[in-house]
Amino acid sequence: MATIKDIAKKAGVSQGTVSNVINGKGNVSSEKIRLVEAAASALGYAINERAKLLRQGNSRIFAVILPNIRFRQYVDFYRSFTSFSKSKGYSTLLYLSNDNPETERRMITQARSSMARGIVAFPSSSEMIADYRRAGFDDSSILYIERSQNEPSNYIGFDYGKSGKALAEYALRQGMKSLALVTDNLGFSNERDFYAAFMAVFSGERSVSVSHMQTDQFRRNQNAMQLFDHDCPEGVFVSNFGFADTIRDVLKTFYSPATTKIHTVSPLFTMPEPNFIKYELNYRLMGKRAADLLISHIGHRTAEHRVILENSGFRDWAAPKPAARNSGNCINFLTLDSPEASAMKYLALLYTQSTGIKVNVSVSSYDEIHEILSGMDDSSIYDVLRLDVTWLSWFAGRILLPLQDISPSIPSAPDSFVGGISKQYFFVKDKFYAIPISPSAQVLFYRKDLFESTVLKRLYQETYRHPLAPPTTFEEYNRVARFFTKSFNVQSPVDYGTTVTLGSTGVAGTEFLTRYFSLTRNLFDDGGRLLLDTENARMALDALVEARQYAKPVPCPWWTHAAMEFSEGNVAMTILYSNFASDILNRNSKVVNRIGYALVPGGSPIIGGGSLGVSRFSKNPELALSFIRWLSSEPISSASMLLGSVSACGKSYENYEIIDSYPWLDLAKDCFALSANQRTPFTDFSPFDERRFLGILGLEVKNAYNGALSSTEALEKARKTYEKQFRR
Repeated sequence: MATIKDIAKKAGVSQGTVSNVINGKGNVSSEKIRLVEAAASALGYAINERAKLLRQGNSRIFAVILPNIRFRQYVDFYRSFTSFSKSKGYSTLLYLSNDNPETERRMITQARSSMARGIVAFPSSSEMIADYRRAGFDDSSILYIERSQNEPSNYIGFDYGKSGKALAEYALRQGMKSLALVTDNLGFSNERDFYAAFMAVFSGERSVSVSHMQTDQFRRNQNAMQLFDHDCPEGVFVSNFGFADTIRDVLKTFYSPATTKIHTVSPLFTMPEPNFIKYELNYRLMGKRAADLLISHIGHRTAEHRVILENSGFRDWAAPKPAARNSGNCINFLTLDSPEASAMKYLALLYTQSTGIKVNVSVSSYDEIHEILSGMDDSSIYDVLRLDVTWLSWFAGRILLPLQDISPSIPSAPDSFVGGISKQYFFVKDKFYAIPISPSAQVLFYRKDLFESTVLKRLYQETYRHPLAPPTTFEEYNRVARFFTKSFNVQSPVDYGTTVTLGSTGVAGTEFLTRYFSLTRNLFDDGGRLLLDTENARMALDALVEARQYAKPVPCPWWTHAAMEFSEGNVAMTILYSNFASDILNRNSKVVNRIGYALVPGGSPIIGGGSLGVSRFSKNPELALSFIRWLSSEPISSASMLLGSVSACGKSYENYEIIDSYPWLDLAKDCFALSANQRTPFTDFSPFDERRFLGILGLEVKNAYNGALSSTEALEKARKTYEKQFRR
């Protein structure tokens, strides 16, 4: 294997320089960094990250001890724990105990030898705490998962007694008389709590027969066969999803005519899963919270910290049955061409399966939908309409029914909404017209690998005397974009520094406002005067015009195109609405695992996305509202997000299968509260034709971008046109 001496000789530099480059230390020039990296690559030298940490004397390693990686709940936990730990600068080492205390003791010793700074463990007995202490781990660096110890210790889990009680009560409601209960070792506290609560429900029920079986990961196949040796029970109730999987396989393979249903404690499923009746626990959320707790506790000798997370419970995918008068009808749904539309087409099939009612999903472009909405009358065929948030105030009173006129009991501001969502998504003046379905906010995306490149960071520092980092102003944004544009910097690994989305005049207006609101929050003064004759407006348009030099000659017409352009790997940065960002991860994407994200420059993102309303001309308004409410429910919202859309449901942002797939959503949800831009003359959500206004503004923005007018001339022309048309 090549040594530092070999690399130094090939690169023509000192061994100290090579050492500094490898360890990220010292004031080494970009040219020498490039020489060292090229020499190391040519000699096949790979940096040992763990050895690097040991040399630095600062181990940022966590050990994770799992029973196995065959059962989905443990995989869910590990993925989420690892992902969150990595985002905080920690790496993880995985150990498998097979629920054997002797094996776990060896794992503890190995973790200590590997300089693990902290451990999370599903312990194989309630007395393992002494072994961790003997190995030199203090209590603050250990977090026990699901299975508590017989001494006070840091612990995180769910309410397992509640899950046992809920499943037992379900059996009673179904009128079952013969049950089989399958648990893991009752020496584990979670299994013991589950079993006790389950059996307590039947303590006075002499007509119900409950047989109990303890099993483990090695005997689960034999024990599953034994369940059906005699008469098949009406229901099998399982405390561990891994065991439920095995029982299902045995039942399908050897007892296919059997009608026995399997009911199980389960990890959270974001997509429908028909094989079990599931009582769900969010193991991915537990993984995230466990990492957060361990990081916060390390080095602090805190008192015992015990966290009990909320059970997700039974999650209902089924849509409510329609009233008899609605049977046989269909729902016509008009929506925007976006990742959301693709998700809706799939989910509409579930609605049809539950209700027998067909859903026709019509997908149109932004401009086509506006034209359809503008011409709606009694002849309209649509029941459910997807309106852009900027259109709602203008169209609501003309084409939508107030939702409380359809159902007086509907809550006007559900507690389930993610925090910070503006009433602009559902209110016009004091009337509740719509439910947000895809609320989104702008996010800055950048090539993380480029921003973290040692040689590029050093070159940027040498060029601009500033560190290379995600920009916080548009002055910085353009500077970084210039650095990553090959026509200005031949050493840039990509051709362009940014995308520019400038298709229709409305889109062009938004691209200007992105920069405008980085400088000020108000587009209109208190008297309703349009503030385009200001220094902030000129600076914003100048920044956009400058960006033309750092983007492709032909701007992106729409945000889906900007996402696709970024995914091709030849651009350093882009700004997207979160409801279009999933297209970055298309099947041909070249930036997977290389995506960074941050607040937009200025920290004042523009909101986007849309809401669903019931057409004033619908023949079935009650059915249409029922469909909207079903689409807005947590299971459906979460499935929609996993398919690439976004959601207004707060619980969906606690689903770390989604967040692990689209990690920027964790930031995007916080952007709603940061978006305090006043972009209309009114503060009470009064009707305002924002699309028409953006068309006026965007036309002159494009004229300035293309060089036909100066920024000052374009803004003045837009202001005068607005005054003329809107005042009249």
